[in-house]
Amino acid sequence: MLQDIRKSSQGTAAKIVVGLIVVVFALFGAESIVGGLSGEPEVATVNGEEILQSQFQRAVEGKRRQILSQMGDKADPDLIDEGLLRSSVLEGMINEMILDQDAEDKGLFVSDLAIDNYIRGIEQFQIDGQFSNERMQMLLRNAGLTLKDYRDSLKSQFVLGQSRAGLIASAFVVETEQKEITSLDRQTRSFGMATVFKRDYLDAITITDQEVADHYEANKSVYLKPENVDVSYLLLDRATLQEKVDVPEEELKAMYESEKAEYKGEEQRAASHILIKIDDTTDEAAALEKIKTIQDRIAVGESFAALAKEFSQDDGSAQNGGDLGLSGRGVYVSDFESALFSLEEGAVSSPVKTEFGYHLIQLNRIETNNIPSFDEMRGIIESRVVKQKVDQLYAKMTEQLADISYSSPDLSEASSALGLAIKSLAGVSAMTNNPIFSNRKVQKVLFSNELVVDKHNSELIEVDEGKALVFRVDTYQEEKIQPLSIVKETIRDELKASKMADYAAQVGKSFIERVNGGESPKDVAENMGLEWKEYKDVRRDNVMLEREILTKVFTLPRKLIEEKGMEGFEVMGGDYAIVNLVSVSSGDEDVTALERSSIENMLGDTYGAGDYQFYQKVAIDNAEIERRKRLN
Repeated sequence: MLQDIRKSSQGTAAKIVVGLIVVVFALFGAESIVGGLSGEPEVATVNGEEILQSQFQRAVEGKRRQILSQMGDKADPDLIDEGLLRSSVLEGMINEMILDQDAEDKGLFVSDLAIDNYIRGIEQFQIDGQFSNERMQMLLRNAGLTLKDYRDSLKSQFVLGQSRAGLIASAFVVETEQKEITSLDRQTRSFGMATVFKRDYLDAITITDQEVADHYEANKSVYLKPENVDVSYLLLDRATLQEKVDVPEEELKAMYESEKAEYKGEEQRAASHILIKIDDTTDEAAALEKIKTIQDRIAVGESFAALAKEFSQDDGSAQNGGDLGLSGRGVYVSDFESALFSLEEGAVSSPVKTEFGYHLIQLNRIETNNIPSFDEMRGIIESRVVKQKVDQLYAKMTEQLADISYSSPDLSEASSALGLAIKSLAGVSAMTNNPIFSNRKVQKVLFSNELVVDKHNSELIEVDEGKALVFRVDTYQEEKIQPLSIVKETIRDELKASKMADYAAQVGKSFIERVNGGESPKDVAENMGLEWKEYKDVRRDNVMLEREILTKVFTLPRKLIEEKGMEGFEVMGGDYAIVNLVSVSSGDEDVTALERSSIENMLGDTYGAGDYQFYQKVAIDNAEIERRKRLN
């Protein structure tokens, strides 16, 4: 097939087509063919609004970095399921867009000033307690974010938070309900118990060969081994290619010099402001008159900082004399920014109107960030260059692996050419838990005639991002029941475990019969070699008892107390517990008013969270969503 393609590509017509493609790529770029006619491709549409491929890719990379960061020092990108990552990110983006649209329909919003104040208050963006635009830009750049992306993300989070907080805050709990739940939560139980451990009866259990054979005959289907194959394979892993990449120091320095202009520090301005809001209590005329009065007082020599503390209605900066810290362009709303960057150092602006009200702006000082040195930028540049070279090498080697293995009768030629070791794996089936051969794309061709009958190498399969596989089937085994000789020890162990559990249950039931017959639990336990323990006023959150036992104890009916009955049940995979329930107390008499209020708030938050989840579900169910079938 490849040979036919090669022959066809030598014709005059083919050369003309290729030539045209080359010219288009050179003049307009790849997007002129891939997306030039229809614009940037989308991965989904939500109520007619598009989620673009570029937005999706940024979100995927951001989520990947977050996961790797949470892994810490032992971060391993290979542990991330790429398909699951992409699908979960897309569903998250779809859900967020639905909720954003819903919030917009309801008129919810967060002001730009509130976002700016929040950003300036983020500790990671501060140096010695003062906001640093340079540090913020560096951290955002390292995270692959622009300031606009970050601000938009925060605004979306805060708007959605309004809707969530409103629903949660509206939930309430009636007094009787709160009392009932408190009583259940604080309920205590007193009881005695003994545990019959099945391991204690191992020596009393014997399993004959006949029992094993009978069990095997009666349950043959359980020991069915599915059809399976023994395979040989070559795995190309991008993560292992870094050691093959060499980056000369001269190349790093050349790239630094060519990109130095991008690192040039922007002008930043340290400013203070006084805000008089335009709101329901102060109209525009009154706000302007008040700000002009303050302006006149500044003009005759009064302290800008003192007047800001006294009059400014920006709670975030007023207490600091109106100080906004050091910021570059793109932080403030346009009218405010234009006024700030038109001032000379030390000057105070005329009244500036924004959506928040009227401002007076004082420019305190002007700074320009220094261009980072080569040593400071070396690590970032090297990482980027290494990644580019590894990506190029991986792309080249996958192409070579596909071509060589396609035309070769086995994997030896590709192994030799690419320096990849031929690995083998026996007994691969549809039930395999091997992370490579359990891949859906591999399973799809695993038992195909092309591989099993014709003995061809598989096509190149990308089993994960950065991992490509070519394999061949060496031998094929049909589905068959495993012989008794293979599984007899497994059956023997299963029968032993079952018999020990039965034996423990019989001992436990005998214990209960003797107590019901009038003997004391303590005496019976001592006679049978068991330990009887008594517990008083145990709460359901007790951490000293096994959770499984505690759950069982708190589900026992109160009538056992009146009937002086005992209950037995299997626990922990075959052991047997015997419980004598003595008393049940509601435990709500000693709950303080503060505790009741805390419980009520907790229940309200829980109910409110449930209401919000239902609200989200309704919004998502009612949305018109179209997903692209394949996520690149």
